[in-house]
Amino acid sequence: MTLTETFNKFFDSEKAGGLILVSVTVVSMTLANSPWQSMYLTFWSIEYADHTLVHWINDGLMTIFFLLIGLELEREIYLGELSKVKNALLPAAGALGGMLVPASIFLVLNAGTSNQ
Repeated sequence: MTLTETFNKFFDSEKAGGLILVSVTVVSMTLANSPWQSMYLTFWSIEYADHTLVHWINDGLMTIFFLLIGLELEREIYLGELSKVKNALLPAAGALGGMLVPASIFLVLNAGTSNQ
């Protein structure tokens, strides 16, 4: 198997996105907590068209990301595995728990403070 075939096989698999995301997260956390922290933070404050890179990512790329996630979810609900209620119950419960548990932890830890 050639390098090109291996590369194409990896990026055609569903694991590729997750592995890349975990990898860049580790690199980002390492840089943010290293002696190169100031250069790393300076990079994210570079301005383009009167906005920083962080602003472009948060308002631009994340909008596109969540649009694509919404379209994929809609397709799964109407045509895919989530079209049956039985198959959709576990992911729905996980999504609900993913919202309620962090919010509950925040409320418990910040009860009676000005952060609530």
